[in-house]
Amino acid sequence: MSFKKVVVAGGGVLGSQIAFQAAYCGFDVTIWLRSQGSIGRTQPKLDNLKKTYEEAIESMAAGTGSWCAGIADSDAPLDKAACLARVQAAYEGLKLELDMAAAVADADLVIESMAEDPKAKVEFYQKMAPLRRLKVWISPYFRSSHAWNFFWQAGQVQRPVPSWASSLSIWKPAM
Repeated sequence: MSFKKVVVAGGGVLGSQIAFQAAYCGFDVTIWLRSQGSIGRTQPKLDNLKKTYEEAIESMAAGTGSWCAGIADSDAPLDKAACLARVQAAYEGLKLELDMAAAVADADLVIESMAEDPKAKVEFYQKMAPLRRLKVWISPYFRSSHAWNFFWQAGQVQRPVPSWASSLSIWKPAM
């Protein structure tokens, strides 16, 4: 299966990083948020990630910083202009959405990256259940053995993807 449209449920520290990296690697990314207040908390994280990527690219180009494998291949010359253009495209392309149905309408992959609040996770999976199609994979990102409980409590019957990283190659951009 080829993934093109990715939805990240949750725009906290981890969710915003997953979303930005996926967008940097060329995926069409939407971050689903639970409330208007979440937008106010997520946007500064995205602003900071843009700045962090730009600074990393500048220091890689100058030879003064560590090589960031998720930004460029170390076995090829750094194309600073292309990397900076991809940062800008990622930043401009990220979408923030409060309507879950609109967010997942054409999703190929949904990455759940919400706070470790069991009640909120069950509510999320319950809301997702009627919106799922066979091509949508829900990939919970938590290390807890309680992962299955969220699915069963929410009436999910399809086995989730065990880890978002195993289903989406976002750490090495297609150059």
